[in-house]
Amino acid sequence: MTYTVVLADPIHEQGIAILEQIATVRQANQSGSVPLTEQIRDAHAIVTRLTKVTPELIDAAPSLRAISRHGVGVDSVDVAYATARGIPVLYTPAANAESVAEHTLGMMLAVSKMILLGDRAQRNGDFQSRTRLIGLELYGKTLGIVGAGRVGSRVARMCRAALDMHVIAYDPYLSPDDARLRGVELVPEVSVLLQEADYISLHAPLTPETQGLIGSREFSMMKPTAILINCARGGILDEDALVTALLEGQITGAAIDVWQEEPPPPDHPLFSLENVIVSPHMAAHTEEAMIRMAATLATDITLVLQGKRPHFCVNPEVF
Repeated sequence: MTYTVVLADPIHEQGIAILEQIATVRQANQSGSVPLTEQIRDAHAIVTRLTKVTPELIDAAPSLRAISRHGVGVDSVDVAYATARGIPVLYTPAANAESVAEHTLGMMLAVSKMILLGDRAQRNGDFQSRTRLIGLELYGKTLGIVGAGRVGSRVARMCRAALDMHVIAYDPYLSPDDARLRGVELVPEVSVLLQEADYISLHAPLTPETQGLIGSREFSMMKPTAILINCARGGILDEDALVTALLEGQITGAAIDVWQEEPPPPDHPLFSLENVIVSPHMAAHTEEAMIRMAATLATDITLVLQGKRPHFCVNPEVF
């Protein structure tokens, strides 16, 4: 049997090469006049990065056997509907942890050391900016990790080993024994973490429980010297509340890679604040991670099409 895999969004060529060993691979054209629902009619598997996989899209492909999310979060896929249809939802949870963790650390350093402000000032010939751009050290500070999974625990190890930071974590799914193995001190409530941490880094998935987890009430608990980093999902954070907290001095700074609305509007109020650095949801976008994500999803799609169990499946009950 010849299978068809439709890429709703592009992936690395190494993943395509794996898929082409078992299927015809077709890149969807979302800028043309033919709707995506028509382009996936013959699909046995579809791959998405940012494209939302809705019930309508799932129903448009009667032969669909797998939906694969290029990345960790699956909030863009209607998992419940796919499960009801008996379709496995695949993802790549182990592929980009290192890249996201490194990006997180880079953002922590950049906002603390005012690197972007210094770069901008020097390019404009303002050498004397060195006397007013006074940064912060991370050494010895307390890092609070919200969600100590693959990425969060990797950030914890980096900061503990390289910067002697004290690391605390809030993660209701992590046992005390696992926390010790990951080198973090568990706190019982997120409120405790917010009050104690100098740096707060979000690494939880976007779920109904974490939607709007950090808002006005939570900012009021933070130290005025705190810095918030979000390289997880935009919906975890109330961006309006963050703007208010920064303007009113409730916290010192922030670094944001992910957005409630993607892409964010060009006049987003965070863009005008000097104590914020931003990036376009690119933390996982390293050459190495792109290869790993593409190869992982291609391998698991191949397994499913061959009637075998995949390595990474969000809804294994379909089997």
